[in-house]
Amino acid sequence: MDFQISETINGTQHTNATLSYLVTKSSGGIYTVNMTLATSETQNITYTYVVDANNNTVLSATYAGFTFYGSDAKTEFDATMSLFGLEETFGGAISVYTSSQYVHSTGHSSMTFGTTTFEVYTYVANSLPLAFNSCGISSDVTAFTLEVGTPPGTSLQFITYLNFASTSPTELSVTFQLISMTEG
Repeated sequence: MDFQISETINGTQHTNATLSYLVTKSSGGIYTVNMTLATSETQNITYTYVVDANNNTVLSATYAGFTFYGSDAKTEFDATMSLFGLEETFGGAISVYTSSQYVHSTGHSSMTFGTTTFEVYTYVANSLPLAFNSCGISSDVTAFTLEVGTPPGTSLQFITYLNFASTSPTELSVTFQLISMTEG
């Protein structure tokens, strides 16, 4: 699976990266996750994680020739799996981000990401700017487009595209896009 993300804060580009994830399963619920980070500032950086899905434990993390275990492995895993965190954070709250109080659907279409095709629904803000208050923090949203779909063989609603911009409390612009997915 490949994601592209771009983030601008107060007019300065902070992130412009492509992350590629390949997950393989071995016996007994043990998974190997290979992640490659490519940015315009650095060469490709590769991480390898071994995860026990039976008890949600990161067994090891390998990066730059070093292998980490225990809490160090978990810290490395959490830091580099940020886009899946974005999927989990936003994907787990899709009902909030698709609430008719704030947004409406403009329809759906069949989209292909790499070798995988599925229906994607598009949501846009009812009106802009949108005053949004969450957890005591007010935001003035100036752009919002969200596309979600459910890949075949899963029950997870997946974010395929998110464009979000706000002027307060910080000038922020984020674009997140799924660019490739292969059925396993």
